[in-house]
Parts: sequence; C-alpha cells; structure tokens
Amino acid sequence: MLTDKTIKAALSSVVTEITLNDGATNGRGSGSLVLVVRRLANGSASATWFANWKRNGKRQKKAIGRYPEITLSIARQMMAAELAPNIRAGKPLNQVNDATLESMFKGYVEAMKAAGKESAVEVERVLLKAKHNAADALGRYKHPSEIEPEDVVSFVGGYFDRGHRGAADKARSYVSSAYGWAIKAANDYTNPNRQDWCVKRNPAEYVQKDAKATTPRDRALTAAEMKRLWNAVGGDGFALETGACIRLLICTGQRVQELLRMEAEEIDLTEKLWTIPAHKTKGRRFPHVVPLTSQAVGILVDLLAVHKTGPLFPARSGSKSKLIGHRSIMQAIDRWIDSQKEKPARFQTRDLRRTWKTRAGQAGISKELRDLIQQHAKHDTGSKHYDRYEYLDEKRAAMTKWDSWLGTVLAGSHPLPARVAA
Repeated sequence: MLTDKTIKAALSSVVTEITLNDGATNGRGSGSLVLVVRRLANGSASATWFANWKRNGKRQKKAIGRYPEITLSIARQMMAAELAPNIRAGKPLNQVNDATLESMFKGYVEAMKAAGKESAVEVERVLLKAKHNAADALGRYKHPSEIEPEDVVSFVGGYFDRGHRGAADKARSYVSSAYGWAIKAANDYTNPNRQDWCVKRNPAEYVQKDAKATTPRDRALTAAEMKRLWNAVGGDGFALETGACIRLLICTGQRVQELLRMEAEEIDLTEKLWTIPAHKTKGRRFPHVVPLTSQAVGILVDLLAVHKTGPLFPARSGSKSKLIGHRSIMQAIDRWIDSQKEKPARFQTRDLRRTWKTRAGQAGISKELRDLIQQHAKHDTGSKHYDRYEYLDEKRAAMTKWDSWLGTVLAGSHPLPARVAA
C-alpha cells in the first residue's frame, strides 16, 4: 500500500514516469488505485490518480484527480465509496473510462461538424491529421488529464521555432478550445448522453497567448485596384466560378464562405434578391436578405445558365456535393498577383469585404446600413432581441447607390464570359 512518504519520494526522484500502485484494497474485482508520477519539462513533477481495472479482458482506467489536491486518504475514500462498488457490479461509471487524447479531440471535432462549424476541417487537421499534429505531439493515447502546460508549450513552440508564429498561436487556441469543450460537455445537463472525459482543468489556459502572432488587417483596395481586379478575373486564367466569386464579393460585400455556398434556389432575379438561409449565416439564427446590384444580377445569370439548380460554386470535378474551397479562391488571387508585371499589394478575400465596407461609405451609404447589409448590426440588446424589421427598402436604396458608384468605377470593363477554361 502507498504512503505519503512513498509518494513524496517518487515525486523527488522520478526521471520520466512511474506508476505507484495502492493495490486492490476493496476486494477482488474492485480494481486498483494507482498514482501516475511524471517528470515535467520544467523540472517539476506531477501526479495523477487513476482507478484501474479489467473488463472482458480489456484494461480500463478512470482519472480521479491530481495529487496533492486530492490526498491519498481522499483518493482511497473515492475509490471505496464511488468506484469500486460499480466496478465489482460491472456497471458503467458514467465516464469515458478508456478516454484518450485522440478520442477527446475526435469528439470535439465531431461536435463542431454537427454544429455546422466551417472551421472543423482545419481544427481536425491541426489536432489530428497534420504532419505535426497535436495528438502525436502531446501523446495520442495518453489520458487527456495527463497533459501538462509544458507539453502544450513544447507542441506550439515547435511551430514557432519553424517560423510559423501565427500557426503556433492558432494551434494553442485549438488545443485550448478542445479542452474547454470537454469540460463543458461533461457538465451539459441538457444532454442525457453526455460524456465525462475526466478533465478538470485546461492545460492550454496556462500557456501565454502570443499577442503579436496576428496583426489586424487594414487592406482595402482603391477604386483603380477594384477595376483592375474586376477586369482581370473576367479574362483568361480564371474559371467562370472563380471570377464570379471574386466579382460577387466586390458587388455584395458578403462573407466568402456564405457566397461559396450560394444555391440557385436562393436567388430571385425578378426581385433582385439573394436570401441566405439562417443555417448558412454566421449567426445561424435568421435568414439574411441581400439586394443585388445590376452587376451581380449579370454574373448570376451566367452562373444559373450553367448550373441551373443547386450549388452555384461546385468543385471543378462537377460534383455538386463538393464546393469550391476558400483556399482555391485565394490561390487564384495569389497566382494573378504573381503574374503581374506591376504587382499590386497583396490582399485576401476578406480584404474585399473590407473594401466593400470602405468604398460603400465613399458611395454615400451610412454605416448603419452598411452594417445591416454585411450582418454586422445586431449587437445591442434591442437589435438582437426585439427588432425584427428587415429594413429591405432601406437596403435596396443603399445598394442602388452602390450599384451606381460601382458602375462608374467599372466603366469600360469587360463582361464576364459565359465560360472560361480553368
């Protein structure tokens, strides 16, 4: 049996990791209480209590807590009163007893996908699939409670040392979010099938956020740059969908992901309206109606002539179950910039949204209406919970101003061809 003296000796002498076994003190078939002691990267040591047992020949374990927050005597009491009786009876402990870091990360990603989070694919890549993924770096088959802040520092520090400062900060954020989800999911009283990942703290919360990892962008294209880009994407080197996407970003000022998921049934050419269903908006609560400029209508006529129904931005393979990705639009923009003799300053798709916001103000549209058109307006209590007026007439009038201003800027530009080879 363990003693406090034995535990303290192990904490001072452990080199890598050792397991101290208190034995099966509650009778045969009741499992055993063990303490896993680890030497950390900063030279200190950590210790975590587990209940270990076998069921159907498979070894299982459940994290109980950390020493010394949970003392030896308390761990024994928890084992005797709460765990051993259920282990003997073969009852579930309402826990993910064989939880691993990998299974926790997978659970988080699946929850993101179920909620329709567009970032789920990128989070899954960083946590589970990339060459330098978090699961492998931290210990794919370790219990989530065994991960220490020092482990997270080592993982994100690898990105930083390889010169990827922004990626390092994102990786820290993804690990932190996964742990935060696991803690909340275990305590979600609205979910009768909730799982307890045996996580009581978030190791990534102790890792300093790099405030200098990302710099707020302020790039907005000038009127001359807008005309140059508009003309370029309607020429050789751009597929119909790619050029249409970039031009519609300029016309509407909407988010690129919402635009790429546009479907024919959302477009009313007679009323010149694009209605984004609630589940496709960022807030996912209410549909969003965007009045269309004459330029946007012309672009959509060409897209509808090709695709007729369903998604208007299917992948190049022609499959309507897969859509063109945001990254491919960015790659097309980068290729165009690199091909220019007189290269414009770099910009991203989100900069086109900022460009719309900035130039629409120049066109005489109030900030309130620009916010409404770009879904930025409903932040105060009155707007969020009480105001259900759609402001459609006001938005139409604003977009008429934008139509006129944009038409003047683009005067002399070439129309988007019916179909351009990729």
